[in-house]
Amino acid sequence: MGLYHCEGIILRTRGFGEADRIVTLFTKEKGKIEAVARGARRPRNRLVGVTQQFSYLKALIFTGKSLDQISQAELIKSFAPLRDDLLKMAYATWWAEILDVFLPLNEVNSEVFLFLLAGLVVLEKVPDPMLVSRAFELRLLKYLGYEPVLDRCVSCQKAEGPFVGFAPTEGGLFCRSCAGAAGVNLIPVRPAALSFLRDLYQADLRELARRPVDPALGNELGQLLFTFIQLRAEKTLKSLSFLQSLMAWTPPEADLN
Repeated sequence: MGLYHCEGIILRTRGFGEADRIVTLFTKEKGKIEAVARGARRPRNRLVGVTQQFSYLKALIFTGKSLDQISQAELIKSFAPLRDDLLKMAYATWWAEILDVFLPLNEVNSEVFLFLLAGLVVLEKVPDPMLVSRAFELRLLKYLGYEPVLDRCVSCQKAEGPFVGFAPTEGGLFCRSCAGAAGVNLIPVRPAALSFLRDLYQADLRELARRPVDPALGNELGQLLFTFIQLRAEKTLKSLSFLQSLMAWTPPEADLN
C-alpha cells in the first residue's frame, strides 16, 4: 500500500456507508482525486472538521485498490465564511462543480489549483461576488481549454464586426451576415458588455472585488457564460440552478409601520 502527502481544496463530499465520507479533492500535486475519510460523519471523529467543502488542507493519504484513504489531515484554511453566507456558498459551489465536471481525475494542473485558491480568498471577502465570478468563470474556461471566441466572428473569422450576438452552440460571436446565413440561436450582447467581458481576461480578482457592481451588466454576462458552460458540460449543473434562484430572489421590504 502506497502513501503520499498532498495539499488540496475540497470540491465536494458525499456520504459513504453509515459513517464515512468520500471527498473529491483538487490537489496541487496530483490533480483531482477521490479519497474516503473513515468515520468523518461521526461528530467526534478527528476528520470531521477538516473534510468540510471548500476546506484547504494538507493530507496524508494511503493508496487503495478502489479508493484512496485519508489517514491524517491538517487544516490550512477553512474558508468557513463561504459556508456561512448563503450567496457566497452558492458561488463557491458553482465554481467547485465546474472544476469537478471539467477536470479529469489524476491530471496535475497547478495553474488552475492556484487560481482556485486565489479566487476563494477573494470570494470570502468581496461584498458582492457577481463581477468576480464572471471573471473567474471566463478565466477558468480559458485555463481548461474551453475559451469562447470573443475577438472575431466564429464563422468567417473577421474581427471587424459589428457582432450581433453570441452563439453558445458554436462557442463564439457572429457577425450580422454570418448569423443570417447560419440561422443560429444567438444571445444578444451589447458592445459595451462585450468590451468589458474581454477585459475580464486580464482583470485582477482583487481589483474587481473593489469595483461597484452593475447588476444588469453582471446578469447579461452571466446569461452568456452560464449557457455556454452548461452546453459544454453536457449535463445539468445543479449548483447553477441554485445560484440563479438566489440571484433572482430579492428580500421583501421591511414593514416600517
